[in-house]
Amino acid sequence: MTRKATFITAPAGYGKTTLVGDWARQLNVPVGWLSLDDKDNDLIRFWKYVTKAVEQALGSLSDQLHSAVATISPGQYEPFLVALLNELNGLQESFALVLDDWHVIDDKNIITAVSYFLEYLPSSVHICFASRTAAKFQKARWISREWIHEVRIEHLRFDLRETVDFFRICVKKELRREQIEHFLHKTEGWVTGLRLVSLYLRNGGRPAEFIRRHTGDSGRIEQFLLEEVFEALDESTQQFLMNVSILQRMNGPLCEAVAGRDGTDKLAELAGINLFLIPLDDNREWYRFHHLFGEFLQQQQRRHSPDQTKELHRAAAVWCESQGLMEEAIDYYLAGHGFTEAIRLLEQMRSIMIRREFSTLRVWLSAIPEQLLMQHPYLYFSYIFSLLWAHDLDMAERHLQLAEQYYETSSANWSQEAKNRYLGYLYYVMNFKATQYDMDMVKGLHYIRLSLQHSPTGTDLIFASPHMPLCPSIYRSYNGKRGKHLPRGLSDTFFLNMIEFMTPMGLQHSILVCYGELMYERNELEQAEHYLKLGLQGQGQTRYQPEKVYVPAYHLLSRISKIKQDIAQAEKWLEEAGRKAMEDGVEAASILIEAEKAALRLDLGDSAAAVEWQERYRISAHDPVSVYQLFVYIFLVRVLVETDNVKEAWALSEKLLLIAVKGHRPMDALEIQVLQATSLRLMGKPEQALLKLEEVLQYAEPDDYIRVFVDKGKPVAELLIEYVQQRLKGNIRDKNAPSLVYVRKILSCYGGEGVSLHPSEAALETLLTQRELMIFRCMEEGMGNTAISESLGIGKGTLKAHINRIYSKLQVTNRVEAINRGKEMQG
Repeated sequence: MTRKATFITAPAGYGKTTLVGDWARQLNVPVGWLSLDDKDNDLIRFWKYVTKAVEQALGSLSDQLHSAVATISPGQYEPFLVALLNELNGLQESFALVLDDWHVIDDKNIITAVSYFLEYLPSSVHICFASRTAAKFQKARWISREWIHEVRIEHLRFDLRETVDFFRICVKKELRREQIEHFLHKTEGWVTGLRLVSLYLRNGGRPAEFIRRHTGDSGRIEQFLLEEVFEALDESTQQFLMNVSILQRMNGPLCEAVAGRDGTDKLAELAGINLFLIPLDDNREWYRFHHLFGEFLQQQQRRHSPDQTKELHRAAAVWCESQGLMEEAIDYYLAGHGFTEAIRLLEQMRSIMIRREFSTLRVWLSAIPEQLLMQHPYLYFSYIFSLLWAHDLDMAERHLQLAEQYYETSSANWSQEAKNRYLGYLYYVMNFKATQYDMDMVKGLHYIRLSLQHSPTGTDLIFASPHMPLCPSIYRSYNGKRGKHLPRGLSDTFFLNMIEFMTPMGLQHSILVCYGELMYERNELEQAEHYLKLGLQGQGQTRYQPEKVYVPAYHLLSRISKIKQDIAQAEKWLEEAGRKAMEDGVEAASILIEAEKAALRLDLGDSAAAVEWQERYRISAHDPVSVYQLFVYIFLVRVLVETDNVKEAWALSEKLLLIAVKGHRPMDALEIQVLQATSLRLMGKPEQALLKLEEVLQYAEPDDYIRVFVDKGKPVAELLIEYVQQRLKGNIRDKNAPSLVYVRKILSCYGGEGVSLHPSEAALETLLTQRELMIFRCMEEGMGNTAISESLGIGKGTLKAHINRIYSKLQVTNRVEAINRGKEMQG
């Protein structure tokens, strides 16, 4: 328990589970236990089960953690793990988590996620891995740091003394020492082998006969002993065991449905003779076979009655369906090739899709013959969705092409309603792929229009929104390419079409607020306020996570009131957000709303609330951070800057920037870099500050973002003025530099900040070259181009080029403006 983890590694039957179970019972701390199987190679299912195991050991977990569970998707596990680690960090006692049969896990996402989890595991938590094979981790660094302890096969083999004790306890007859030594030699200390020998002897087998019949290769002892134990059973018991061998887990009624006899009594009888049945609950109602014995029984079943296998699976499926165990029923139907029945259940089980357990869905649907699946468009396009969520883009693209081909070859006899439904699905999924993975908003807009054309009332393929952790922004949660997020020429049309698409289904409120946020970022405040308030109207979102709408809306409405210098109203909006969140029991909203309140006071020059917020929520620059926590930690960067912890702020900002860029969060990346520019200035690095600012401007200009600069106050305004000055002096030259017209547009939005838009302190003589100054003086005297050309002895083309450079440096468009700007600079 003093280390992060223990790895117990040995082949099947060496007593790993028994050892860990005994150790767990002796611990005086809570223990969470998860027994794994092949189906747990599903990132979502795996962490849900881990969370359940933790909860059963520790009691209730926070709502925030439960919400975070559903954020998991392939490649996107860090937000959940950060929430889980934070939960475990708050434990007042030690805790152990056992992952039994870890060898079945081969999903790279899970292995990477568990590795990440172990890296940040609190000292009070210990993980025990029991595995047949070496864990697929890079453990060298963990070993060198003494993070882990390893128990291997040589530690688990029985020695002679242990073997003598074992037979003394398990066999009710005396054995000679040389016989015991022979059994030990043949089994090589393999405890399951010794256990099989004991069953063989207890069932009447003679040691001498065993020794005589098994003198060859010890590798065959497993099969020999299993056969000996099996053959010693009566025929009805053998048949019962073969029939129920197809079950993943079993109880009495299920065994009766499959094997046709009183299963409860038979299970109790088998458990009583210790026949490799492992109880799965304290009441000993549910069991599973020891893996070795179960695999052996399945071999026997297939060898003796292969024609019966499908019927056994069907019987298990029918019973599970009757008991409401739908997922197990689907497993059994598919195992028995009952594809029609599996499809029938899957059509009914739309909650699976709503929970976005796409990994499980993908496994199920991939088992159904492709041509059959195509005849069920809802499931077929759900399958493509599952491939997209697994980032299997090539396979998803292949199936989209197959879907188009299937429509061309098969739709001639369909009704118009069926055609529209199919095309509505097709184009909606194509829109999803274009916007979420290709990040091509032009294509996305095209496809959503086509989907809307064929499904004007929406599509039932739209699943419920994922349970992403609460964030005070919808717009910032959308993926996008930096500098090409949502350009003005595209975004308005896209959002208006999405609003039209979502409205018939009552799902438009989040889109309205999202569009309002975009308007805010462009400083179109009246339009922003209009859409934010529209998003708060109606009841469409009240049934499902309404806080995802009202928290962002109230945040932005508060900022708009602050811009109008109505501080009282700004505070009221945040109070209203807090009141509704409290009524809805949304604890996760507290840290966000309190951060925004602290930011409001910080804008007024009072940092006390921000410092209190940091202390209250124990937020540290050294915490592990996920993409869904960027709002909180970006504000922490600002708090650190305001409290003169600039170096710490810089280190945190660098970490956050990597997360934002990797997570395709362009708006968060912009805000972080704006803070970095002001930090560099405070650190006495003015040139680097201006270069950082220029980089931000380059990314922000295509999308016409304004507030990301203006909301950071006068320090950014001063940097922008300095940037304009250095550009005019020619000290910053970049052919891809942002236009000064855009920079001046940002500066013009500072309003009451007392910001001067013109570099009056820059002398005209230092701004223009000697030749340009001479031309400017001629212009001041009212000379025309021909007169200037003759006076200075230069060609008209050269003169025109000089005049254009003068206009550019002075940021004007004609001669009159140039002369007036010159007077301002000299006055």
